[in-house]
Amino acid sequence: MFTFTKKADYALLALSFLATEGVGRLVGPREIARRYEIPAELLAKVMQSLAKNRLAASVPGPTGGYRLDRAASSIAIGDVVEAMDGPLAIAQCWEVTGTAGCAQARHCTLRGPLARIQEEMAHLLRTMTLEDVLTTETLQDLPIRRRVEGAISLTMASSPAR
Repeated sequence: MFTFTKKADYALLALSFLATEGVGRLVGPREIARRYEIPAELLAKVMQSLAKNRLAASVPGPTGGYRLDRAASSIAIGDVVEAMDGPLAIAQCWEVTGTAGCAQARHCTLRGPLARIQEEMAHLLRTMTLEDVLTTETLQDLPIRRRVEGAISLTMASSPAR
């Protein structure tokens, strides 16, 4: 099952906080950790990674903290996930350029058929923004749902009857 790591979840929560409750001020990681009941030490590391990847700006000092480094509309969910977890991949072989890094590459029959799922997932995560997440109430509001439902309907309609 494809899931985000806790670090990616926490990063998305932290950025959401900065984009809503943290607007116009610097926010310390402990405030975000308390709000979402997240381990403060782990969130501090997440915030450092977000700053390193220019998704949040870090202001050092006793009155410092974090703020968004750019508008929520320009922060792709895929950028956040990649900053925390590395390349977007549904399988480890997608993290390796080419197939030389995969011991099963010569005999694998899954890479080709799963490529479409990989492409759709990566496209969705690269085009959906933090602003989309903050303003979308349900998955039904997202354009991708209509595309996925259409693809499923098309696949089911073209499959041979059993």
